[in-house]
Amino acid sequence: MMRLAPVAIASLTFLFGIAAAFAGTRDCSDCPDLVIVEAGSFMRGAEPDDRAADESEFPRHEVRIEKPFAIATKLVTRREYSDFSAATGHGTAPGCDTLTDAGWRVDERADWRSPGFPQTESDPVVCISWTDATAYAAWMAGRTGQPYRLPSEAEWEYAARAGTIGVNFWGEDPALACSYANVNDLTAKNKTAKVAEPCTDGYLFTSPVASFQPNPFGLYDAVGNVWVWLADCWLEDYRTGPRNGQPNRSGECASRVLRGGSWTDTPGPFRIAARENRAPGERLSFAGLRLARDVR
Repeated sequence: MMRLAPVAIASLTFLFGIAAAFAGTRDCSDCPDLVIVEAGSFMRGAEPDDRAADESEFPRHEVRIEKPFAIATKLVTRREYSDFSAATGHGTAPGCDTLTDAGWRVDERADWRSPGFPQTESDPVVCISWTDATAYAAWMAGRTGQPYRLPSEAEWEYAARAGTIGVNFWGEDPALACSYANVNDLTAKNKTAKVAEPCTDGYLFTSPVASFQPNPFGLYDAVGNVWVWLADCWLEDYRTGPRNGQPNRSGECASRVLRGGSWTDTPGPFRIAARENRAPGERLSFAGLRLARDVR
């Protein structure tokens, strides 16, 4: 049995209750592995003395997930996205924010097939927009008859934290990051960034999904590897918006939420609470998707 690093558990009853309620499921032979996450609550947002936090992470508050939901244990891969593209003819125009010889730029030639660095078919798909990600989820819903969708921001954090509190689900030691996540590590230092987490994960760019240990809920790449697009419209902070697990449908819908961090993020340290937002049509070489679906 894999031995997880020590983590700060918000409530042992909470964690074991959720774990006991887990049920693995798959809707078809080539559908994603899912875990069902029961309703519950967690504290979202930065502590007042967190110097690494930005304004979007305040104020700290309780979120109650009112309904159980299913979430994929793995990120969507290039192979899976290729199947979607072939089946639907969904076009993805070239142009992706990626690392070029001149630094980070929108490379008009780059796309999900050629993001500016080598990938395997088992790597997470990148250079897809929020619009592309929602189209993929709608395709999965249509072919399975199940209500696939993007996770809400609250659902994502609830599943990623997996009953833990603190900076990351593996604990506070940044040297442990490379056991659980593809982060901006010593491999990348002086190549894509000037600072790094104090460990080596073995990858300069993206890594094949599930290359690292999962979180306590069984999610691989729960953080790291790529940011994931979420259903929510962006809010500048947590003063307003739903606190029941539902996605925010108001506010700045010209920007959509991403969470999770990636292979290229500057350590601050690497934080599960970090938030990002981009226009729904932007394509980024450090952003992909993870599916969720309703539980009927």
